[in-house]
Amino acid sequence: MKLQTIFRTSLFLGAFAAMALSNAVVPVLNSIAPDPGMQGAVYSAYFLGAFLMVFPAGMLSDRFGRTPLVRIGLFGTLVSAVVLWISYPDPAAAVALRFAEGLFTGMFVSAAMAFVNSAADHRRLAGGFVALMNVGMVAGLVVSGWLASVQAYAGVLVFGILTGAAGLLSLGLADDAPAQENILPFAAVKDIAVYHKWLWAALFVSCGTTGVVISAYPELSGASADVNGVVTALMSVATAVFVYAASRMRTADSLSVVRVAGILLAVSVPVVLVNPLGMILVGAVFGVITAAVLNYLAETKKPQGVMNGMFNMTQYAGMAALPFAAGLLVLPAGYVGVFLIVAGLNAAAGLLVVRCPCYVQ
Repeated sequence: MKLQTIFRTSLFLGAFAAMALSNAVVPVLNSIAPDPGMQGAVYSAYFLGAFLMVFPAGMLSDRFGRTPLVRIGLFGTLVSAVVLWISYPDPAAAVALRFAEGLFTGMFVSAAMAFVNSAADHRRLAGGFVALMNVGMVAGLVVSGWLASVQAYAGVLVFGILTGAAGLLSLGLADDAPAQENILPFAAVKDIAVYHKWLWAALFVSCGTTGVVISAYPELSGASADVNGVVTALMSVATAVFVYAASRMRTADSLSVVRVAGILLAVSVPVVLVNPLGMILVGAVFGVITAAVLNYLAETKKPQGVMNGMFNMTQYAGMAALPFAAGLLVLPAGYVGVFLIVAGLNAAAGLLVVRCPCYVQ
């Protein structure tokens, strides 16, 4: 399957805009609600919605086709953004609409990734898609911060309109993947999940590690907010650059790359304790892991809606659970103890990939 140029553009623009929109409220969280708990709810509502949607959307895309879900996701994200812009500064509405945005974006991301990972040139497309997701996250922080002087939700409106533009580009084009041939019964889906259990565990840990260092770095560094923002942005840029570069490299064994990268991630995490370069290293290694896992999933020849649904669900679960657990451990163990535990988890995850039934040397 070779994606048409216009439709490919809609997927890439949608990846950039939707991820930018996910971060567009971060620079103005304190103007939405003074209470830290409500700020956390506004931020987290998006990720909860995405977590709940990515796997069902992946399965639905295999059953009913990917194009309808791409369009619903993009236009639904647009509507959520416009209504969120209108609702300012109501924090309760922000929580509800961020949750809706997460649902629609999760739908788009799963269907779009199933598209790119089913294409003949899936390495190049997947690398570009994920790279643009990371660039979008940086743009959401930076551009929305600049536009906040005009209106707090100006960035939300701008990136919402971009998702709508991506939706318009997708109109009139059909899904050329025969969805009805890709339907799997529940038992087969369960078997896929169990068969890849150690791969999902490694992905859970590696993705969760990025959340741990992002959430801990501001207090750990003691630097100003703008400096912390730059370092975090550079981490996402490193992920974008390395996922794009790694997707262009030919590897005979993608899971061996995951194994080696897991060990490198274990080494990189403690560097964060002493130098901001560690953040960039973590982002770079995670980019390599992402590219390797996506390439492996494409080569399984399994329905890509299901495979990428599991991929995305595991990532969101790691981002939600590991930073939360790390936060609980900081008081008794300290940042050094927490980071050493996370490093150990990454080393174990890298080594355990070879125990996965899916690993063939």
